[in-house]
Amino acid sequence: MIVFVTSRGHEYTVASMRDGKFGFPTPDVRVVNYEQLSRARRVPRATYIFTDFERLSPWELRVAADLFRALSDAGLCCLNDPARAKCRVELLRALHGEGINPFDVYRAEERPRPERFPVFLRFESDHASPLTELIDTQQELDRALEALRDGGTPLRGVIVVEQCAEPYAQGLWHKWGTFRVGQAISVDHISVDDKWLVKYGDWDKLSDEVVADEHDAVATNRFEADMRRVFDVAGIDFGRADHATVRGRTIIYEINTNPNIGRYVPDPKLLRLRTQTIARERLARALEAIDTNGGGRVAIDPTPLLRKCRRWRFGLLPPKRP
Repeated sequence: MIVFVTSRGHEYTVASMRDGKFGFPTPDVRVVNYEQLSRARRVPRATYIFTDFERLSPWELRVAADLFRALSDAGLCCLNDPARAKCRVELLRALHGEGINPFDVYRAEERPRPERFPVFLRFESDHASPLTELIDTQQELDRALEALRDGGTPLRGVIVVEQCAEPYAQGLWHKWGTFRVGQAISVDHISVDDKWLVKYGDWDKLSDEVVADEHDAVATNRFEADMRRVFDVAGIDFGRADHATVRGRTIIYEINTNPNIGRYVPDPKLLRLRTQTIARERLARALEAIDTNGGGRVAIDPTPLLRKCRRWRFGLLPPKRP
Protein backbone atom coordinates (compact mmCIF):
# COMPACT_ATOMS: atom_id res chain seq x y z
CA MET A 1 0.00 0.00 0.00
CA ILE A 2 1.03 3.60 -0.71
CA VAL A 3 -0.50 6.42 1.34
CA PHE A 4 -0.35 10.00 0.07
CA VAL A 5 -0.44 12.64 2.82
CA THR A 6 -1.96 15.92 1.59
CA SER A 7 -3.36 19.16 2.93
CA ARG A 8 -7.06 19.03 3.68
CA GLY A 9 -9.19 19.52 0.56
CA HIS A 10 -6.45 18.49 -1.87
CA GLU A 11 -6.87 14.72 -1.72
CA TYR A 12 -8.27 14.68 -5.28
CA THR A 13 -4.86 14.78 -6.96
CA VAL A 14 -4.28 11.01 -6.81
CA ALA A 15 -7.93 9.99 -7.12
CA SER A 16 -7.20 8.30 -10.46
CA MET A 17 -4.93 5.78 -8.74
CA ARG A 18 -7.03 5.49 -5.60
CA ASP A 19 -10.17 4.79 -7.64
CA GLY A 20 -8.61 2.47 -10.23
CA LYS A 21 -8.82 4.97 -13.11
CA PHE A 22 -5.11 5.40 -13.78
CA GLY A 23 -5.40 3.09 -16.78
CA PHE A 24 -2.63 0.70 -15.74
CA PRO A 25 -2.19 -1.48 -12.63
CA THR A 26 -0.74 0.35 -9.61
CA PRO A 27 -0.32 -0.59 -5.96
CA ASP A 28 -3.21 0.02 -3.58
CA VAL A 29 -3.28 3.82 -3.08
CA ARG A 30 -4.90 5.60 -0.14
CA VAL A 31 -5.05 9.30 0.76
CA VAL A 32 -5.04 10.95 4.18
CA ASN A 33 -4.74 14.59 5.17
CA TYR A 34 -2.32 15.90 7.79
CA GLU A 35 -5.01 16.60 10.35
CA GLN A 36 -6.24 13.00 10.22
CA LEU A 37 -2.73 11.56 10.37
CA SER A 38 -1.67 13.77 13.27
CA ARG A 39 -4.39 12.17 15.43
CA ALA A 40 -3.65 8.58 14.46
CA ARG A 41 -2.28 6.19 17.08
CA ARG A 42 -1.89 3.26 14.70
CA VAL A 43 -1.46 3.45 10.94
CA PRO A 44 -1.49 0.90 8.10
CA ARG A 45 1.84 -0.62 7.18
CA ALA A 46 2.52 1.26 3.94
CA THR A 47 4.80 3.68 2.10
CA TYR A 48 3.93 7.26 3.07
CA ILE A 49 4.45 10.12 0.61
CA PHE A 50 4.33 13.58 2.21
CA THR A 51 3.10 16.37 -0.07
CA ASP A 52 1.68 19.88 -0.32
CA PHE A 53 4.30 21.69 1.77
CA GLU A 54 3.65 25.08 0.17
CA ARG A 55 0.05 24.96 1.40
CA LEU A 56 1.07 24.35 5.02
CA SER A 57 1.58 27.10 7.59
CA PRO A 58 4.94 27.10 9.44
CA TRP A 59 3.22 25.44 12.43
CA GLU A 60 1.66 22.77 10.21
CA LEU A 61 5.00 22.16 8.50
CA ARG A 62 6.59 21.51 11.90
CA VAL A 63 3.86 18.98 12.64
CA ALA A 64 4.36 17.35 9.23
CA ALA A 65 8.09 17.00 9.92
CA ASP A 66 7.36 15.37 13.28
CA LEU A 67 4.90 13.01 11.60
CA PHE A 68 7.56 12.05 9.07
CA ARG A 69 9.99 11.18 11.86
CA ALA A 70 7.41 9.35 13.95
CA LEU A 71 6.47 7.12 11.00
CA SER A 72 10.10 6.63 9.98
CA ASP A 73 11.07 5.70 13.54
CA ALA A 74 8.28 3.11 13.45
CA GLY A 75 10.08 1.44 10.53
CA LEU A 76 7.83 2.75 7.75
CA CYS A 77 9.12 3.91 4.37
CA CYS A 78 8.53 7.67 4.01
CA LEU A 79 9.24 9.95 1.03
CA ASN A 80 9.64 13.76 1.04
CA ASP A 81 11.01 14.83 4.41
CA PRO A 82 9.19 18.12 5.21
CA ALA A 83 12.28 19.37 7.05
CA ARG A 84 14.47 18.93 3.98
CA ALA A 85 12.27 19.33 0.91
CA LYS A 86 12.74 22.79 -0.58
CA CYS A 87 9.64 24.80 -1.38
CA ARG A 88 9.33 27.33 -4.20
CA VAL A 89 11.54 30.24 -3.10
CA GLU A 90 14.23 28.17 -1.41
CA LEU A 91 14.27 25.80 -4.39
CA LEU A 92 14.51 28.47 -7.08
CA ARG A 93 17.25 30.29 -5.18
CA ALA A 94 19.16 27.02 -4.73
CA LEU A 95 18.86 26.19 -8.44
CA HIS A 96 20.08 29.68 -9.30
CA GLY A 97 22.99 29.31 -6.89
CA GLU A 98 23.91 25.95 -8.42
CA GLY A 99 24.00 27.51 -11.89
CA ILE A 100 21.07 25.37 -13.10
CA ASN A 101 18.62 28.26 -13.49
CA PRO A 102 19.77 31.60 -14.92
CA PHE A 103 16.87 33.45 -13.26
CA ASP A 104 16.26 34.43 -9.64
CA VAL A 105 13.28 34.98 -7.33
CA TYR A 106 12.61 37.56 -4.59
CA ARG A 107 10.15 38.09 -1.75
CA ALA A 108 7.92 41.06 -2.42
CA GLU A 109 8.01 42.47 1.14
CA GLU A 110 11.79 42.88 0.86
CA ARG A 111 11.31 45.61 -1.77
CA PRO A 112 13.45 43.71 -4.27
CA ARG A 113 15.58 45.14 -7.02
CA PRO A 114 15.84 42.30 -9.56
CA GLU A 115 18.99 41.93 -11.58
CA ARG A 116 17.09 41.22 -14.78
CA PHE A 117 13.73 42.15 -16.26
CA PRO A 118 10.99 41.40 -17.18
CA VAL A 119 9.54 39.97 -13.98
CA PHE A 120 6.07 38.93 -12.81
CA LEU A 121 4.30 38.58 -9.46
CA ARG A 122 2.69 35.46 -8.07
CA PHE A 123 1.69 33.91 -4.77
CA GLU A 124 4.33 31.63 -3.29
CA SER A 125 1.89 29.11 -1.86
CA ASP A 126 -0.24 28.10 -4.85
CA HIS A 127 0.03 26.88 -8.42
CA ALA A 128 -2.35 29.41 -9.96
CA SER A 129 -1.57 31.92 -12.70
CA PRO A 130 0.56 35.03 -12.00
CA LEU A 131 -0.91 38.11 -10.39
CA THR A 132 0.41 40.40 -13.13
CA GLU A 133 1.47 40.58 -16.71
CA LEU A 134 5.19 40.97 -17.37
CA ILE A 135 6.78 43.99 -15.66
CA ASP A 136 9.64 45.60 -17.57
CA THR A 137 11.26 48.12 -15.20
CA GLN A 138 12.02 48.72 -11.53
CA GLN A 139 9.66 51.70 -11.50
CA GLU A 140 6.80 49.55 -12.84
CA LEU A 141 7.59 46.88 -10.24
CA ASP A 142 7.49 49.41 -7.39
CA ARG A 143 4.12 50.67 -8.62
CA ALA A 144 2.74 47.13 -8.97
CA LEU A 145 3.74 46.20 -5.42
CA GLU A 146 2.20 49.39 -4.04
CA ALA A 147 -0.97 48.74 -6.04
CA LEU A 148 -1.28 45.31 -4.41
CA ARG A 149 -1.10 46.85 -0.95
CA ASP A 150 -3.51 49.63 -1.88
CA GLY A 151 -5.91 46.96 -3.09
CA GLY A 152 -5.76 45.10 0.21
CA THR A 153 -3.28 42.33 -0.68
CA PRO A 154 -0.44 41.87 1.85
CA LEU A 155 2.99 41.50 0.27
CA ARG A 156 3.96 38.63 2.53
CA GLY A 157 3.54 35.48 0.46
CA VAL A 158 3.93 37.35 -2.84
CA ILE A 159 7.08 36.69 -4.84
CA VAL A 160 8.80 38.43 -7.74
CA VAL A 161 10.10 36.04 -10.41
CA GLU A 162 12.45 36.90 -13.25
CA GLN A 163 10.94 35.64 -16.49
CA CYS A 164 12.93 32.97 -18.34
CA ALA A 165 11.37 31.52 -21.47
CA GLU A 166 11.77 31.39 -25.22
CA PRO A 167 9.57 30.17 -28.09
CA TYR A 168 9.58 26.41 -28.60
CA ALA A 169 8.42 26.65 -32.21
CA GLN A 170 6.80 29.23 -34.45
CA GLY A 171 4.06 30.82 -32.36
CA LEU A 172 4.36 28.26 -29.54
CA TRP A 173 5.78 28.16 -26.02
CA HIS A 174 6.28 24.98 -24.03
CA LYS A 175 6.66 23.27 -20.67
CA TRP A 176 7.72 19.69 -19.90
CA GLY A 177 6.51 17.63 -16.95
CA THR A 178 8.88 15.07 -15.38
CA PHE A 179 8.19 12.87 -12.34
CA ARG A 180 10.43 11.54 -9.64
CA VAL A 181 9.17 8.49 -7.73
CA GLY A 182 11.80 7.25 -5.31
CA GLN A 183 14.88 6.60 -7.44
CA ALA A 184 13.00 6.63 -10.75
CA ILE A 185 12.88 9.67 -13.06
CA SER A 186 10.19 9.67 -15.75
CA VAL A 187 9.67 12.28 -18.45
CA ASP A 188 5.90 12.40 -18.75
CA HIS A 189 4.56 14.96 -21.27
CA ILE A 190 4.85 18.31 -22.99
CA SER A 191 2.35 21.18 -22.85
CA VAL A 192 2.30 23.90 -25.49
CA ASP A 193 0.38 27.14 -25.89
CA ASP A 194 0.56 30.43 -27.73
CA LYS A 195 1.20 32.36 -24.49
CA TRP A 196 4.61 32.64 -22.82
CA LEU A 197 3.29 31.20 -19.54
CA VAL A 198 2.11 27.68 -20.32
CA LYS A 199 -0.29 26.53 -17.60
CA TYR A 200 -2.28 23.56 -18.89
CA GLY A 201 -1.40 23.72 -22.58
CA ASP A 202 -3.72 23.57 -25.58
CA TRP A 203 -4.28 20.09 -27.05
CA ASP A 204 -5.34 21.59 -30.40
CA LYS A 205 -1.87 23.12 -30.79
CA LEU A 206 -0.09 19.76 -30.59
CA SER A 207 1.22 19.53 -34.15
CA ASP A 208 2.69 16.35 -35.59
CA GLU A 209 6.17 17.77 -34.99
CA VAL A 210 5.42 18.48 -31.32
CA VAL A 211 3.89 15.03 -30.81
CA ALA A 212 6.94 13.39 -32.39
CA ASP A 213 9.32 15.38 -30.17
CA GLU A 214 7.28 14.50 -27.10
CA HIS A 215 7.34 10.80 -28.01
CA ASP A 216 11.12 10.84 -28.43
CA ALA A 217 11.63 12.68 -25.11
CA VAL A 218 9.37 10.28 -23.19
CA ALA A 219 10.64 7.10 -24.88
CA THR A 220 14.31 8.00 -24.30
CA ASN A 221 13.68 9.66 -20.93
CA ARG A 222 15.55 12.59 -22.42
CA PHE A 223 15.85 14.76 -19.30
CA GLU A 224 16.59 12.00 -16.79
CA ALA A 225 20.14 13.09 -15.88
CA ASP A 226 19.29 16.79 -15.63
CA MET A 227 16.19 16.20 -13.55
CA ARG A 228 17.84 13.73 -11.18
CA ARG A 229 20.27 16.47 -10.20
CA VAL A 230 17.40 18.95 -9.81
CA PHE A 231 15.39 16.66 -7.53
CA ASP A 232 18.53 15.94 -5.49
CA VAL A 233 19.13 19.67 -5.01
CA ALA A 234 15.46 20.02 -4.04
CA GLY A 235 15.59 17.19 -1.49
CA ILE A 236 12.38 15.81 -3.02
CA ASP A 237 11.74 12.07 -3.48
CA PHE A 238 8.30 12.35 -5.09
CA GLY A 239 6.90 15.09 -7.28
CA ARG A 240 6.58 16.49 -10.77
CA ALA A 241 8.95 19.14 -12.06
CA ASP A 242 7.78 21.69 -14.61
CA HIS A 243 10.68 22.69 -16.83
CA ALA A 244 11.62 23.97 -20.27
CA THR A 245 14.58 24.20 -22.61
CA VAL A 246 15.84 27.77 -22.93
CA ARG A 247 18.91 28.60 -25.01
CA GLY A 248 19.87 24.94 -25.05
CA ARG A 249 19.72 24.36 -21.29
CA THR A 250 17.12 22.79 -19.02
CA ILE A 251 15.61 25.33 -16.62
CA ILE A 252 13.11 24.55 -13.86
CA TYR A 253 10.01 26.55 -12.94
CA GLU A 254 8.73 24.55 -9.97
CA ILE A 255 8.40 21.11 -8.40
CA ASN A 256 4.89 20.18 -7.32
CA THR A 257 4.91 17.53 -4.59
CA ASN A 258 1.16 16.97 -5.00
CA PRO A 259 0.64 17.03 -8.78
CA ASN A 260 -2.77 16.24 -10.18
CA ILE A 261 -2.50 12.82 -11.86
CA GLY A 262 -5.63 12.68 -13.98
CA ARG A 263 -7.65 9.65 -14.93
CA TYR A 264 -6.57 7.81 -18.06
CA VAL A 265 -8.18 9.14 -21.22
CA PRO A 266 -6.71 7.50 -24.36
CA ASP A 267 -5.38 10.19 -26.68
CA PRO A 268 -6.95 10.10 -30.16
CA LYS A 269 -3.54 10.85 -31.72
CA LEU A 270 -2.02 7.41 -32.29
CA LEU A 271 1.60 8.38 -31.57
CA ARG A 272 0.54 10.31 -28.47
CA LEU A 273 -1.38 7.26 -27.28
CA ARG A 274 1.86 5.27 -27.51
CA THR A 275 3.61 8.03 -25.57
CA GLN A 276 0.92 7.96 -22.89
CA THR A 277 1.34 4.21 -22.55
CA ILE A 278 5.11 4.47 -22.07
CA ALA A 279 4.77 7.24 -19.47
CA ARG A 280 1.96 5.62 -17.47
CA GLU A 281 3.47 2.14 -17.46
CA ARG A 282 6.82 3.57 -16.31
CA LEU A 283 5.13 5.57 -13.55
CA ALA A 284 3.22 2.47 -12.44
CA ARG A 285 6.47 0.47 -12.28
CA ALA A 286 8.09 3.23 -10.23
CA LEU A 287 5.19 3.11 -7.75
CA GLU A 288 5.54 -0.67 -7.53
CA ALA A 289 9.22 -0.19 -6.65
CA ILE A 290 8.40 1.93 -3.59
CA ASP A 291 5.36 -0.08 -2.48
CA THR A 292 5.26 -1.63 1.01
CA ASN A 293 3.82 -5.11 1.37
CA GLY A 294 2.88 -7.09 4.45
CA GLY A 295 -0.35 -5.55 5.71
CA GLY A 296 -1.28 -4.96 9.30
CA ARG A 297 -1.01 -1.78 11.37
CA VAL A 298 1.88 -0.08 13.16
CA ALA A 299 1.74 1.80 16.46
CA ILE A 300 3.06 5.38 16.38
CA ASP A 301 5.11 6.80 19.25
CA PRO A 302 4.05 10.47 19.18
CA THR A 303 6.46 13.34 19.69
CA PRO A 304 5.52 16.05 22.21
CA LEU A 305 4.30 18.19 19.31
CA LEU A 306 2.03 15.41 18.05
CA ARG A 307 0.60 14.97 21.54
CA LYS A 308 -0.43 18.61 21.43
CA CYS A 309 -2.07 18.01 18.06
CA ARG A 310 -4.25 15.33 19.61
CA ARG A 311 -5.55 17.94 22.03
CA TRP A 312 -5.74 20.86 19.58
CA ARG A 313 -7.02 21.13 16.03
CA PHE A 314 -4.18 20.65 13.56
CA GLY A 315 -4.70 23.87 11.61
CA LEU A 316 -4.79 26.24 14.59
CA LEU A 317 -1.91 28.14 16.08
CA PRO A 318 0.05 26.17 18.70
CA PRO A 319 -1.21 26.53 22.28
CA LYS A 320 0.38 29.32 24.29
CA ARG A 321 2.88 28.37 26.92
CA PRO A 322 1.65 28.84 30.49
